[in-house]
Amino acid sequence: MPATSQAQQWPAESAEPRLAQAPPSGPPLEFRAIYERWFSDVSRWIRAMGGPEAEREDLVQDVFLVVHRRLPDFDGQNVAGWLYQIARHRVRDFRRLLWVKHLLLGGMPLSESLSKGGASPADSLETNEKRATLERLLVKLNESERAALVLFEIDGYSGDEIAEIQGVPVNTVWARIHKARKKLKAALAKHESREPKRA
Repeated sequence: MPATSQAQQWPAESAEPRLAQAPPSGPPLEFRAIYERWFSDVSRWIRAMGGPEAEREDLVQDVFLVVHRRLPDFDGQNVAGWLYQIARHRVRDFRRLLWVKHLLLGGMPLSESLSKGGASPADSLETNEKRATLERLLVKLNESERAALVLFEIDGYSGDEIAEIQGVPVNTVWARIHKARKKLKAALAKHESREPKRA
């Protein structure tokens, strides 16, 4: 009953899902072990939060600089949740700085560079236009909805895993994904209705 649903929403410390491999007690965590185990996850989270590809590696390194500085004060519980919150703050700070630069320096192109070879220039342009449109629409979602949607739809995380790293009940994760899909679909329909028809 309620106890069962609570157990499903907040995994017991003895349970070790894919995202929580550090034991709850034992020797203190070492920075190098955390870095090697979590680097790719942090990179995926930053992508899910809307961190630009060109800046992603720097943002990941920023996260681990914070980890290195704060590790002595960390209690060792829920490493994934701790790293996720640090990443969320770094991306938020980066986006604020980018917004200020955009306002001060005028309209800077924020889209990614063109695809590297393979497709024709027309196909590359169309692909990049679609990617840029999707990124613009994703940015309009609130941070928690966007991250839940990208982690689930693109990176293949389960609802339980997203709940653990975001520190919320799994039902909240599903609600965020549902809202994000609905908003994205509405925004895409609105965008397409404004697009001029190509001959």
